Amino acid sequence: MRSPRIVLVLLLLLTGCGSPEPPPPPVSVEGIAINGNHFVNKTGETVDLRGFNVAGAEYSCIEGDGFFDTPDGQAPGDRTVKAMRGWGRANAVRVPLNEQCWLGLPAAPPAFAGEKYRAAVRDFVRRLNAYGFVAVLDLHRSAPAGGVPREQEPMPDRDHSLDFWRSVATGFRTGDVIFDLFNEPFPFAETNTARAWDCWRDGCTLTSVNTGQPYPAAGMNELVAAVRGTGSKVVLLAGGIHWAESMTGWLDHRPVDPAGQLAASFHAYSFNEYCADTDCYDRDLKPILATVPVLTGEVGPSLKVDAAKVDDDCPQRAVRKGGWAGDTLDWLDEHGVSWTAWSWNPWGDCWSLVKDWGGEPTPAWGKELRRRLAAS
Repeated sequence: MRSPRIVLVLLLLLTGCGSPEPPPPPVSVEGIAINGNHFVNKTGETVDLRGFNVAGAEYSCIEGDGFFDTPDGQAPGDRTVKAMRGWGRANAVRVPLNEQCWLGLPAAPPAFAGEKYRAAVRDFVRRLNAYGFVAVLDLHRSAPAGGVPREQEPMPDRDHSLDFWRSVATGFRTGDVIFDLFNEPFPFAETNTARAWDCWRDGCTLTSVNTGQPYPAAGMNELVAAVRGTGSKVVLLAGGIHWAESMTGWLDHRPVDPAGQLAASFHAYSFNEYCADTDCYDRDLKPILATVPVLTGEVGPSLKVDAAKVDDDCPQRAVRKGGWAGDTLDWLDEHGVSWTAWSWNPWGDCWSLVKDWGGEPTPAWGKELRRRLAAS
C-alpha cells in the first residue's frame, strides 16, 4: 500500500498543482481611476499602488538589441511576471518606453520598431494585467527632429511626443494602464524657477541633449490634450521638474485635464539635490496629496557611493539596508503615496532588485523590497 505522502505527490504531479499559482493582490486594480485624491478600482475601493520598474524597452530597441533588455530581447514572460506576483502585495509595474521605436521613426532600427515594437509592449501589458498588475507606461526616451534618443531629453518635443501619446492612447482602449506623460522633466536644469515651471506646463524652446540643437518642447498641457483628444480617459501622471524631484510649483502649474484623471509623479533617490528627506516630503508632497494622488514612479536604494559616481560605478556592495530608503518608503506608505521601485532587472549593480528573471532578490535592495511588499 502506498503511503499517504506518495499518493499526495502523485496527485500533485497529475493535476499540475506542484507549483501553486501565487495569490492575486489583496485589492483588484481592474478599472483603475482617480476619485478625489485616491486611486480606486472599478468598484470604488481605494488602491495603493506598489511595485517595480522593468527597464529595457526604452533603450534596447534603439541599440538594436531587442524590444526589452531580456536574454531573448522579447517582453518578460509568464515565469517573470509570476515571480513578480509572488512578491506579496505588488500590483503595479512601470514600463519605460521609447518614442522613436514606438512610432517607427527612421532613428530606430526597423527590426525593433513600429508595429513590432508596439506588439511587444502590448503583449507585456496583457500579461501584466492577467496577473493582476496595472501597467504604468512611461515616455522615457525621446528626441526631436531626426535625433537618436540615446539620452533623456529635458522635456518632450512637439515633433513626435504628441503623436506618441495619441498613438499610445489609441492603442490602449482597454486594459488596466496608466500613462506617465514624461519620465523626468528638467527644463533649464533648474530646481524651482518660474521659467522652468512655465515651460513644464506650456512648453518652450530648449536645447536637445541628443542633437545639440534648439527644439520646440511640448508642455504638459499639450500632452494631456493629445491623450484626451483621442477620447481616452486613462489616468495620467505628470512628474515634477529637476528630474521629477522638485514638486513645489506643481499645484500652481497644474495641467488642465478635462477628464479629471490627473495625478502627480515624484522620483525619490538618496542623491536627490532638492528633495531627499521627510521634511521635504512634508513640505512639498503633503499639499499635493490633499488634492490628487501621488505615484513615486522611481524609488532607489540607500547608497554608500557618492552621488557623482552612481552613473559610473554602483556595484551591489554600494547598497546599505534601511537608512534613507527605509525612511522614505515608510513615509510614502504612511501617507498613502503609491510607488514603483527601480528596478526589476538583473543587471548585477546597485539598482537591481533581482539576481535573475525568476525573481531571486538581491541581498540588500531586493530583500528589503520583498519584505516590505510581503508585510500586511
